[in-house]
Amino acid sequence: MSKNSFSFQFVTFNDLVSALELIFSPSAASVILFTAAVRCGAQSYNRMKEFGTKEEALRRLSELKMKENWGKLTFRDVDFVKGSGKVIVADALETMVRKAEGGREAGQPCCNFLRGFLTGFLSELFEKSVTVSEEKCAGNGDEHCEFTFG
Repeated sequence: MSKNSFSFQFVTFNDLVSALELIFSPSAASVILFTAAVRCGAQSYNRMKEFGTKEEALRRLSELKMKENWGKLTFRDVDFVKGSGKVIVADALETMVRKAEGGREAGQPCCNFLRGFLTGFLSELFEKSVTVSEEKCAGNGDEHCEFTFG
């Protein structure tokens, strides 16, 4: 592990989410995680800008997040002109958090932090506001998480 990073267990991330839900409410905690992550994603893009193409940026993001154990990100049907496409994520961070906690039920997609991070990163990459929605969520029993963006 690099001197510029640290890690904590999935269960610790879950404890953070639970504390936010207790202090505010589950819906407010979702908004807080999403909003904070948008900035994280944008800043991440700006720190790793040295790639040559948008394709390279997505490849490097996928490699980095897999190395950091955020999940395996696969970009599909990306339209680099329109700034749209899909992201398939196997073993997404927040679904692994849910599994570590023992299967906490959500009833709706749970990847608010990852969705926010992708929103910030992709908005910077495409130099315009990008909306990311979670269409499938492994935390709710789907095979993987699936995000659409545009």
